[in-house]
Amino acid sequence: MERTKKKKNIIVRYFTPFGLKQTCDMVMLVGFVLLIVGLCTNEAVLLAGFICYCVGALASVALCVKILVTTKNHRDPAFKNALINVAIMGVLFALSLFGLLWTVLG
Repeated sequence: MERTKKKKNIIVRYFTPFGLKQTCDMVMLVGFVLLIVGLCTNEAVLLAGFICYCVGALASVALCVKILVTTKNHRDPAFKNALINVAIMGVLFALSLFGLLWTVLG
């Protein structure tokens, strides 16, 4: 009689290979919360939110560039996802850097 494997829930599947991707996502989530709180409170919290978002987006871009450089097959789905993520995270990094400069200089 064959035993069936117990399925893991989505949280366990996401955090099982804990690494740079999960760290980037958590830093960006903290930055998002700080941005929301900073809009309601003061500029220091807003500044911290922009800094967290910049760091998270830059780390995510670095991770995707590493995948782009190390992948030999350009038809690989991981390569295509990394290419799309570089574009999206690059735009998010530019927006958060603009917000950071706007907060500091304004």
